[in-house]
Amino acid sequence: MLRIAVIGLGKMGQRHLEAWSCLDKCEVVGLVGRDTNKLHTLGSDFNAKVFTSLKDLFNQVEVDVVDICLPTYLHYPYVKQVAEAGKHVICEKPLGMNGEESRAILDICEQQNVQLYVGQTLRFDAEYVHAHNQVKHGVIGNPGVVRLSRGTAYPYGKDSWYEDDSKSGGILLDLGIHDFDWLIWTFGDVERVMAQHVKRELEDGRKLSYALVTLKMKHGTIAHVELSWAKTRLETSFEIAGKNGLIVSNSMENQPIRFTNWETSTKPTYLSNNIVEDSPILRQLEHFKGCILEGNIPIVTAEEAIQAVEVAEATIQSAATGQPVNLVERKVTR
Repeated sequence: MLRIAVIGLGKMGQRHLEAWSCLDKCEVVGLVGRDTNKLHTLGSDFNAKVFTSLKDLFNQVEVDVVDICLPTYLHYPYVKQVAEAGKHVICEKPLGMNGEESRAILDICEQQNVQLYVGQTLRFDAEYVHAHNQVKHGVIGNPGVVRLSRGTAYPYGKDSWYEDDSKSGGILLDLGIHDFDWLIWTFGDVERVMAQHVKRELEDGRKLSYALVTLKMKHGTIAHVELSWAKTRLETSFEIAGKNGLIVSNSMENQPIRFTNWETSTKPTYLSNNIVEDSPILRQLEHFKGCILEGNIPIVTAEEAIQAVEVAEATIQSAATGQPVNLVERKVTR
């Protein structure tokens, strides 16, 4: 039995709680938050003890793993507390505010001999997993150009922490981390990035943020990533063009994935909608459970999570300077 505590009870924390409650050999034994009304409500709903500090949690409840669903700028101090208490860590993306902080988080966990897992959900999203596998199996041949788009509503979080780039990293880190991680997983290391970022406040007070990133992978694939905090709901899409075919997905279409083989047909064939089953978060946490209890090999490692943060950090630098950033040279100069 895996005894779990969840810290951070916003939307993401509640989604994690719902997922944990669906998994066998898992018991949510503690919740940590600062909103006492929400704490007691969720504690009653999930039959878990509630606390306003990690210290009280560790003093009163036996815990195996702490699932951290806090704002990004709080990841480092809370991972440090959890690791020093000898508990395994599951941390929402992005792992840290930058590469240096993310590396420090991993170092602390390794020093304390605790396991660290990072919530990069696209590795568990059915459409993106399928596309990854198709590329890896050579279905479309050598991939040339990739286009990814991810947009959602402007995230007016509690205390407006999303609006403070020093706390969230802005759209390039907070939202872009999904696609950057998936690109690294699917196509390998990133060599160079170029990014543009626009932020606006409209006359009615509404805010928007938009970024466009071009990434050159070491093996030659070119990727274009469009990010938007100006939609009314989550919208995602991707196109992967290779020598022998094209893989396309659009969350706004009824059929989420279609594949065209240029050698046999110009008409796309559609995969069944049944490919979408459990939520990515549920699949992710079930996988982490297996890694902790059964020693399964993690689909996403902390090293890879750090790499994705470093790519996001480079895009932020590029957007600020208006110049491309070479990640290879950047690592050498550090």
